[in-house]
Amino acid sequence: MRISFDNAAAALRAAPQAHSVDLSKLVDADSAALAVLIAWAARAHARGTNLRYLNAPQALRNLARLSDVDGLLGL
Repeated sequence: MRISFDNAAAALRAAPQAHSVDLSKLVDADSAALAVLIAWAARAHARGTNLRYLNAPQALRNLARLSDVDGLLGL
């Protein structure tokens, strides 16, 4: 799975309806991917549910921690 600036809009439209997302196959971890994950979590919250991210790659966890959103995303 790759989320980048090139496909972030499509990824936003394809927000998961499940309660968890396995990120083990996420290839790149950049700010576009982080923004999509934040938007997905916000949409889930608006629906009255929580979205859990599982198996986040270390690079994504590092970026989320540096951006101070790791707690928001449960990473």
